Amino acid sequence: MMTLEEYLTPDPSLRNPRPCAEFTPDPPPSLRSRSISLHSAISVHGWDFFGDRKFWYEAELELCFALLASMRPDVVEVAEQAPAVIYVDDHGREQPHTFDFQIRLTTGSTGLIAVKPFALVDKTGIGRTVELIAEQIPPSRADWVLLFTDQDLSPIDIFNAQVIHHARRDPWPEDDAAMAKLLRSLKGETTIGELAYQSGLAGYGFDAVVRAVADGKLSLIEYGMLDDHRVVAAPSRKRNA
Repeated sequence: MMTLEEYLTPDPSLRNPRPCAEFTPDPPPSLRSRSISLHSAISVHGWDFFGDRKFWYEAELELCFALLASMRPDVVEVAEQAPAVIYVDDHGREQPHTFDFQIRLTTGSTGLIAVKPFALVDKTGIGRTVELIAEQIPPSRADWVLLFTDQDLSPIDIFNAQVIHHARRDPWPEDDAAMAKLLRSLKGETTIGELAYQSGLAGYGFDAVVRAVADGKLSLIEYGMLDDHRVVAAPSRKRNA
């Protein structure tokens, strides 16, 4: 049985809190075009931080899309609830439609994304709506539009996006520097868990390895979940899966 002294002994794998700044500025506001309610009886509503910006979502699938989009190196900005687009429906009537996301790529192109569970695509008619808008939208508003459903992702994609998002939310530059030094001497293949152990960063080593993967400093040998057993290597050593 653990003694009181043992119970009160600080865990050596946990770091002391960082010193608090005398002044902490408010984070940049969300890029959404309308207010989002946090109360819903049928879906998950909430907010999270992407980078240092507050991000709101109205469904778990929206959060999944944002996680996946934010980990892509070609995505510069993800904005939720873009300003409404006016289009002409099949009956010749003008209709407004608010896309769930607007993203900007490193190429400079802008896209609008509708996020909807696949089971509701036919019922809501969102597929036809996106199709009509794609035909009518001017280039000054967006370069392309897209319908994203739960069939466009896998449990592995969601898991990896969440792991990377968590690792990036609490950055430790000194950990990343220690990991970069370790990777310079990396030869052959190893596992995420082994690299985390070799880093000497205790429980923080895993996040440092994940950030290295997300930044392209490590490559997965085979597609799979980012866990301790996943095999990685320097990008030049990556095999074809």
